[in-house]
Amino acid sequence: MAAPALLLVLLAAAAVAGAVGSAVALRQLYRECGGRVMAVALRILGDRAEAEDIVQETFLELWRRAAAYDPARSAPATWAVLVARSRALDRLRSRASAARASEASGQDPSLHPAVEPVEARQDRERVRRALDELPPEQRETLELAYFEGLTHGEIASRTGLPLGTVKTRLRLAMAKLRTNLAPAPEETA
Repeated sequence: MAAPALLLVLLAAAAVAGAVGSAVALRQLYRECGGRVMAVALRILGDRAEAEDIVQETFLELWRRAAAYDPARSAPATWAVLVARSRALDRLRSRASAARASEASGQDPSLHPAVEPVEARQDRERVRRALDELPPEQRETLELAYFEGLTHGEIASRTGLPLGTVKTRLRLAMAKLRTNLAPAPEETA
């Protein structure tokens, strides 16, 4: 199995040359970080179908922009998650804008309530429990970053914390979430 950074280099080279290997590299990159991309999109949007759209858009963008990837700036999985987060926040803003437009036009957006699938509700509850287990300062920092879409600098400005503290809290929170949300041994079989 190739390292994720190498996969992006191969993907970029294959995409530029139009080679068949680009599909193989993209598939492998999806295996490496597709689950994390889906988790971020699902958490932000709360809708599985929209999250799946975001995953597709993310990997299409990664393929198109593979030549622009800079391994010095981030790991491939981090880049993929950031692209997904950006796309999901864009979708969320678009959804809010559409709701405001509906309200302004006098339509009642609640006439067509969405039914939440059982799996999505269970996933949401599992993530909520994992978030509740975080120390309050880590949870607040994480929520500002991922649910309000603030940058590290914006979080530091809003909370009055040093930038390094913000980054440390986010890193610790993500590590705890990764541990708390890891599938149990019987779930992986």
